[in-house]
Amino acid sequence: MGLSMRDSLRSLRRFPLLYGVTWALFWAAVGTLLVSLWAHFASASDAHLRAAAYVIHCAAVLAGSFCSSRAAGERGWYYGGLTGLVYALAMMAIGAVVYDTFSFDPGGLFRTLVMACIGAFGGILGVNTRSH
Repeated sequence: MGLSMRDSLRSLRRFPLLYGVTWALFWAAVGTLLVSLWAHFASASDAHLRAAAYVIHCAAVLAGSFCSSRAAGERGWYYGGLTGLVYALAMMAIGAVVYDTFSFDPGGLFRTLVMACIGAFGGILGVNTRSH
């Protein structure tokens, strides 16, 4: 009855949004681990760490939206944008629970919109790389 990791990912592909958000969270975790190792073993300033965090989030959304639209096979901008939006909302929820930093300031809304746009772009790329 046990599913292997490959079988569970294959069954997850039936839900493109969940599939893309899962991949986005995976790549965010990998990027965060790499940046934390970099910060531990090198002398990284706060500005460098903040920039690295933004790059990690953007790359994670791009990869997740690429995977979600590729799994869907259609409407890449829709699935990609929705993946970016759900990812951004998940990060806002984590920030609200863990750090008690929830606020609807213009900067936070702008970052959410940017994540949705990056997701839409990744979705367009992903749906167009699928062979028919």
